[in-house]
Amino acid sequence: MRPFHMLLAVLVAVVWGVAFVVSKIGLESFTPPQLTALRFLVAAAGVLWLPRPAVSWKAVVFIGFTVFTGQFLLQFFGIAFGMPAGLTAFVVQSQALFTVVFAALMFGDRPSSQQIIGMSVALVGLFVIGLTLSGGVPALAFGVIVLFVRIDTVSLRSLIWRGLSDRRPTRRMSNSARPRAAL
Repeated sequence: MRPFHMLLAVLVAVVWGVAFVVSKIGLESFTPPQLTALRFLVAAAGVLWLPRPAVSWKAVVFIGFTVFTGQFLLQFFGIAFGMPAGLTAFVVQSQALFTVVFAALMFGDRPSSQQIIGMSVALVGLFVIGLTLSGGVPALAFGVIVLFVRIDTVSLRSLIWRGLSDRRPTRRMSNSARPRAAL
């Protein structure tokens, strides 16, 4: 990998990580629905130069709906109701665990024993980190529940996208990620 590409990879990781803190700051001025709408208004600029994916409108609407309500709106509500931005970034990564479970249910994919052990350790880790938090337990519990619903919708969207894929899923997914990467 070229040094420029490595720099871009680090930049993406930094921007992604800082986005949760920026979301928390944004929620001081906007409600979760307003911040979600603002985010999608900015991200929608990509439709001006990106081609529409070669999938049905039903799939486009479903994926857009899960991104809109399932991912960002619920994530912003979770943060607004007491979930710390740093922990949100960590918890959101548990979507990989849910994706494996849903893949087993939807496609018959079977995780290996090593993957099951890894997922179990990750869930215990999330639980232990959750126990170390101070603050209002009811608000934090609501924030965690909202985030897990968000994770479920993102995992399901990923699997539905997999079901829609053709011989070039990587290209399609990279095309759909361009607007987010530009932000």
